[in-house]
Amino acid sequence: MDLGLEGLKAAVSGGSRGIGRAIAGLLAEEGCDVSICARGQEKIDEAVKEFQGHGVRAMGRALQGRDGEAVRGWMRDTVEELGGLDLFVANLSAGGGTDDERYWYRNFEIDLMSATRSVEEAYPSLKKSENASILIIATMAASETFVAPMAYNSMKAALITWSKQLAEFYAPKGIRVNCLSPGPTMFPGSNWEMIKVARSRTFTNALRQQPTRRMGEAEEIARAAVFLASPAARWCVGSHLLVDGGFTKGVQF
Repeated sequence: MDLGLEGLKAAVSGGSRGIGRAIAGLLAEEGCDVSICARGQEKIDEAVKEFQGHGVRAMGRALQGRDGEAVRGWMRDTVEELGGLDLFVANLSAGGGTDDERYWYRNFEIDLMSATRSVEEAYPSLKKSENASILIIATMAASETFVAPMAYNSMKAALITWSKQLAEFYAPKGIRVNCLSPGPTMFPGSNWEMIKVARSRTFTNALRQQPTRRMGEAEEIARAAVFLASPAARWCVGSHLLVDGGFTKGVQF
């Protein structure tokens, strides 16, 4: 299937490792010029070099997701350097944590506000695109109770609701908005890699709930994400796609 991505311009926040990097890498492989942002410059430079190996333009910027002006500046520079924007994938996240108050502030600023700030900056360019698409990365933990109460789950739930509202508002303007929620996913440096060592019982319990008895892989999430963001999925508007290997037990009506 031709996804219709060749020659398009994409931005992926949190694109230096894990799911974000896999998404950005697949977009580059499909012929998209790609811009990413994340925390560490070394990982960004490695990713950008990899993307450029596909014969596309690529750029990246190290920033703190809580820094609103830095996030906005990255998006403005992306549009300027790539000469426009067609796709934006909001993947930047503070990750999970306890129910301590500081995590609520971190997840609010990084997961929620970095997405809204990026979309606000991207909008003028997206509305000029014939293939404009926004994809919000949430989590299956926002759809049902999971492990323990934590800010991460709640802020991702807010993003799911926001993405649906945004989809209805932006559709007449020619911009598609969808949401994708991965299940437990293992990759180098992931929370699950740390949980496997530090909280082995939690890790084992999660595996028992997974029908396949394994964690997902970043590339498996990326394939679904890139399709949903691509022109090939142009009739998907306001969708919320669970990509969790059957982990979620609730029936999605």
